[in-house]
Parts: sequence; structure tokens; C-alpha cells
Amino acid sequence: MLLLILTLAVAAQAPVSSCGVSSDPAFATTKEHAAQVGGGAMYAAAREHRYLDALRGPGGEPIEYKRRGSLPLDPSSADLTILDAYEVTYPGIAQTAVLYLDAYHFDDALVAPKGFICAVPIALAPPGPDAFLATDSMRAVAIEQGSAKEFAPISLDADGSATHGILLDSFRLIARAARAAAAAGARLDPKQPPRDALRVRMLVVAYPKRCGDAKEPVAPASIDLTAAEGPQPRRDGEPATGEALARLLPGMNLPAGSIGAVYLLDRPRVSDTVRIGYPDAACREVVLPFKYANGRALNAPPASLPPGHPATDRAVRVQAVIDLDGAIQRPVYSGGPPALVEAALSAVRAWTAEPVRLNGAPMPTPVVLAVRFR
Repeated sequence: MLLLILTLAVAAQAPVSSCGVSSDPAFATTKEHAAQVGGGAMYAAAREHRYLDALRGPGGEPIEYKRRGSLPLDPSSADLTILDAYEVTYPGIAQTAVLYLDAYHFDDALVAPKGFICAVPIALAPPGPDAFLATDSMRAVAIEQGSAKEFAPISLDADGSATHGILLDSFRLIARAARAAAAAGARLDPKQPPRDALRVRMLVVAYPKRCGDAKEPVAPASIDLTAAEGPQPRRDGEPATGEALARLLPGMNLPAGSIGAVYLLDRPRVSDTVRIGYPDAACREVVLPFKYANGRALNAPPASLPPGHPATDRAVRVQAVIDLDGAIQRPVYSGGPPALVEAALSAVRAWTAEPVRLNGAPMPTPVVLAVRFR
């Protein structure tokens, strides 16, 4: 008899959740407190389904969900965040629940809504930078900074010598256009860039090379960008020489006989290689792989909590661009406690980093920063 009573008592216990459960009844059930699953437009559906698939009813009941549609977080504000609404049911629920999921922000401390539990941990890794926001931000930084200063091109040689030629990534091409416009008294507007600045492209230029006993450098006959893996880079038009190349890089002094090619990439990929062909047998073909060096934080102290705010181990996530000087540019809130957004943004504006380098040249880099508080 005692064994039966104990068995019934264990069976009556509520199942244990495999994730945290919010104590706030508004969490995920109101637009203002949407569950931040992150990932952006490209990964929204998969990440939302992974979150919902982890949920169960309070007694472990399996749930069913149906996407109701999308709606803006706040139609009257400049925040373009779109929320997805899902109708959720499970056996015994009094009425259909509506859960709001935010795929444009991510909270490291993601939990189940009140009244639900998790059958398994919520396995959502922090997403990387939103690609669309990153492109817009780097374009804006190129216009803003390029209007006032000039950026050196990238060497095709891993040692930074530029013996065989140079490369201008999309950032540097836009910055050059912005500088030319500023010099002509017509500064570009980062919010309304010209159509040409919207094109993602880079320019690879090969220089003439001394071959064997030749008295004069030999002009390259061909230039190609190839990939060791993945899709081959797409070239925009035929290689350019002479006046055609000068039109691509107005005002830049290039050695006579140089050849250039435009590719529809913002920068080379790690597996890409430049191949330069020369008509002289003494030169043969030159193969130049790219060498990337990772960036690192140099000064990133924890942020200070606003007066009166309780201590927290939750982080605010901020997407930004590390510029060529290692400064943090255009920081934007991308997840975590909304009450700490201003403190987080203020902190990262003072952070500095060693930027990613390509063949020794600094590269603008989109990042997502996790700001923690002391």
C-alpha cells in the first residue's frame, strides 16, 4: 500500500523543465516582450521552429503550432523589427495561446514562456552579424570616412609588398568614390548612396613583372581569381587595361601595362587565389593565395550598470563594424535586456580592437559584441 502511494505521488509531480521558465506572464505573449530567437530573415523560420519544438505544455503535453503571420514591432517607430506570431495549442489548454517571436534580436538567456516548459534545452547558438545590416553599415562607414581620408589598397602579396599588384575591396572602392565626390563639392549621403555604391564588387590589379634577363618589365597577359573550394568567383566583364582600367580607378597612378578585373565579391574569400599569367616563358604563371589574420579585442571593459539597476549576468548584444583603425562604428542593439541598451551602446563606442587583416592590410569587419555589466 505504501509503495502504491509513493508511486502515485511521483506520477503526480510536474515534469522538470530542461530550460528556464519566465516568471513574467507577458514574456512571448505580448509584442513588447517577444522571445528573441535571432538569426535574421535568412534563418528566422528554422530558429523559430527550433524554439517552438523545444516547448511543451505545463504537464509535458506535446504542443502544436501554426504561424499566424508577421507584424512590425512598432509601426510608428524607425525600428524595422518584424515579429512572427504563432498560435500554440496543447491538450487541455483553455484557449489557443499566441506567442510572438523576434528573429532580429537574440537573448543569450532565452527561456520558455510562463505556462510552458521545455522537453529539451533550447539549442539556439548566438547568431552572427545580420548580413543585410552589415552591408548597409559598412557602406555607410566607407562613405563617411572615405569623404575625409584615403585608404591604401591591399597588396596581392601576402608580405604586403604589392610586388605583383593590388586589390581594392568593396569598402575601399566606395570610399574612393566618396572622396572623389567630396573633392568635387558633392558629398555622398550614407542614407541615400548612389546606385553604383550599392553594387558589391572588388577590383584586382596585376602589375608588370621583370622576367629573366628582360630589360623592361613584362606586362601581364591574364588575371584570374579562382577558388580552391566552393563556387568560382563571378567576374564582371572582361579584364581591363590602359584607359579602361584608368576609368575604373580614376586618379590612381598604376604602372603602365597593368591589368585589372572586377569580381562580384565584397572581398576575397579565404580559399581564393589570384593567378597572373605573363607572355614571357621566364615569368610563367604567378599564384598568389590570400592570407587573413584574425582580429582581437584590445580594450573592451565591462559596461557599468545604470544607477538602481540590479546586478545581472545577462548580456546585451550589439552589432557593429570594426573600422580600419580598430574603432567601433555604427553600433546597433541586437538583443538582450532592453533596459540596458543605452548603457551597452555607450560602452562599446569606447572599445577598440585590432582589425582583421588581409595580406597585412586592415579590413572593415562586421561583429556582434556581447556587452556584460559590472
